[in-house]
Amino acid sequence: MTRTALVTGAGGGIGAATVARLAADGVHVIATDVSEAIPVLPPGVDYVSFNLLTGEPEELLSLIPGGALDYLVNAAGVALFDRDGSSLDVEESVWDLTLGVNLHGTRRLIVSAVPYLRAGQGRSIVNVASIAGLRNMDSPLDAYQVSKAALVSLTRSLALQLAPEGIRANTVCPGAILTPMIEPLYRESPARRTNMEERTPLGRLGFPTDIANAIRFLLSEEASFITATDLVVDGGWIAQTK
Repeated sequence: MTRTALVTGAGGGIGAATVARLAADGVHVIATDVSEAIPVLPPGVDYVSFNLLTGEPEELLSLIPGGALDYLVNAAGVALFDRDGSSLDVEESVWDLTLGVNLHGTRRLIVSAVPYLRAGQGRSIVNVASIAGLRNMDSPLDAYQVSKAALVSLTRSLALQLAPEGIRANTVCPGAILTPMIEPLYRESPARRTNMEERTPLGRLGFPTDIANAIRFLLSEEASFITATDLVVDGGWIAQTK
């Protein structure tokens, strides 16, 4: 029987790579993003525009065939690099938007999706957090860091609450990944990219496919005894002492 996945943030690098990875495995994917349309989708993928801040989750979930959802991947997220910073002086609108998408909107969708996951077979949730949610950043990006730390904590809590029903919940925590959101920063400052590569023990930036592969593993039966876990995919960066 074909399994169904709902993937948010499908217009971004990690979300798009995840959609492609799941579709290649024969999973029926419902992809969603805030944009009205995204340029390229694999054959057989259904796309729905959805705003995590203002949309009603039930309107999106009602599109799931038979009301049974196997996999939920929350890859949607925002990082306002040009406006985020220290909590001491960052604008409230930055907090509202960042936590609204990265935490509150994601939480509302998860809560609404649980009855659909109960009816599915895969029964797995993967939330895309960040190593920023596990450690401090080099310079303050407080709204983003707090939103990802909260998502890690929320996922662990929900994992324990849902475990008796066989529903698993984990996070993937990427390090420096070359996504469309980050790429302009490296174009503006090639030295910044070189610095990130040199600081990563494996000597390169990660790619969206690296994260998509990790997500696919956590969704799969091969990870059936893994829940409430944060899978770090960062080329060894977080393990360093400096």
